[in-house]
Amino acid sequence: MPISTNNQTDEFEQLQNQLQKEVTEIENWWSEPRWNQTRRNYSAKDIALRRGTFEPVTYPSSIMADKLFKVLDKHNNDGTASRTFGAMDPVQITQMAKYLDTIYISGWQCSSTASTSNEPGPDLADYPMDTVPNKVDHLFKAQQFHDRKQFEVRGNATSQSQLNEMGPAIDYLTPIVADADAGHGGLTAVYKLTKMFIERGAAGIHMEDQTSTNKKCGHMAGRCVIPVQEHINRLVTIRMCADVMNSNLIIVARSDSEAATLISSTIDVRDHYFIVGATNPDLEYSLSETLELAISQGTDGNKLSQIEKEWSEKAGLKLFHEAFADAVTNDSKITNKQAIIEQFNSKIGPLTETSNREARQLAKELLGYELYFNWELPRVREGLYRYRGGTQCAVMRARAFAPYADLVWMESNYPDYEQAVEFAEGVREKFPNKWLAYNLSPSFNWQKAMSVDEQFTFIDRLGKLGYVWQFITLAGIHTTALSINAFARDFKQDGMKAYAQNIQQREMDEGVDVLKHQKWSGAEYIDGILKLAQGGVSATAAMGEGVTEDQFKEKSKL
Repeated sequence: MPISTNNQTDEFEQLQNQLQKEVTEIENWWSEPRWNQTRRNYSAKDIALRRGTFEPVTYPSSIMADKLFKVLDKHNNDGTASRTFGAMDPVQITQMAKYLDTIYISGWQCSSTASTSNEPGPDLADYPMDTVPNKVDHLFKAQQFHDRKQFEVRGNATSQSQLNEMGPAIDYLTPIVADADAGHGGLTAVYKLTKMFIERGAAGIHMEDQTSTNKKCGHMAGRCVIPVQEHINRLVTIRMCADVMNSNLIIVARSDSEAATLISSTIDVRDHYFIVGATNPDLEYSLSETLELAISQGTDGNKLSQIEKEWSEKAGLKLFHEAFADAVTNDSKITNKQAIIEQFNSKIGPLTETSNREARQLAKELLGYELYFNWELPRVREGLYRYRGGTQCAVMRARAFAPYADLVWMESNYPDYEQAVEFAEGVREKFPNKWLAYNLSPSFNWQKAMSVDEQFTFIDRLGKLGYVWQFITLAGIHTTALSINAFARDFKQDGMKAYAQNIQQREMDEGVDVLKHQKWSGAEYIDGILKLAQGGVSATAAMGEGVTEDQFKEKSKL
């Protein structure tokens, strides 16, 4: 609260005392075991200065973050995994809560079904930035509602035996991890987006290292990453916002570099090993100049693609270490070729984080001349540089992101167990206890990827590697599509038999609580509130005499 003083001297002293008290509280908070693996490049005073005079509050999302941390920590210690999938609505999360210990909210699903602009589209993160936070708000409020509804019922039990008849309580307050895409803009957008997620109930969020302007679904082509440090700045901003808001938010750092083909800048030396350059010194024009000339002459799209292909072949596009190896191999004066190549690779590698300048200098020392390599010439028309990622590139980036995130995740193109081993070992060689995440994507053709037996054990095998959080991003939309397709087809053919036998009877058989949809929706709970407000009696009670759900109190005759 604002400080009330009678003179400026007193105001200064009280302000400093208040600030120091806040700093001490933040430092004590950061000294907890929760933050053993977290690096901050700012001080407690930096955070205290940005909190204002309002007393810090504990957001429900921070309580859920603590719960998520405990869930993942236990899985890590047990060598198991939290498995979940992308949820779309309150029906899905209430049914998931019976079996799963985390909930995922997918940006892809939101983009296609829940944009706040009501305009559906593919996963390009071009929907309004409040779209996914609003879905978090929608589902978190539903979780709290069903938790309250259940607590009232169980709290009215008059004996342990009556509680036992109800069965075990369902933990509806399942921690939510949400998709923050690439931040929807610059660092101020990242900060505001994080704030929205915390205010709306997210226990954790993930953010990827793609450009926010060119963001693609992790299984689309044309993925462009940003420099390593630029994404670290995003992660720092997320944690900084959470610290200002007194939140224990879980951060998942995702890298799309495994299949990335473009990068926005060459500024970070850690990326230099993976940037593609032209090795033909006789090129007259850059790719961009070549294409612009063709366009000015009226060349159509198909022909432009052919021109780009021909230019690329002529340019001899390679990574620098490949250009060096080829130069050594083709140099007749060098006799100990393999030894020279190995000497170079021992100092210049995917994880050495050496600059292209250092690589050029070493190459000149070993070859005796300057090796031609130009990464400006192949830049695409959007100004982006050519990049060739891969698993080791993702390892390099995950290692860089690890101190600023609770989990790291490599987006991959296939469910390749050996690749998962390579990534896990690469990260944990430097950060032995780092938690890993894995996307069990429906974009993969699981039927071709592995046998049924391997599908059955895949999650458990990954769990033993440290992948403590695993999720099927779009299972919500796929299961909905499959079930509605089947019911619509059967309903057209079999009429009410399709609903009565394939839906209602199966709900009865499996004990699905939505069978009594009025009760599930909270009608009895709201009736109780109305009666409480009206002295215990309400003539308009929704679940009073005449409600059709009385039919379900007896065994169905269907």
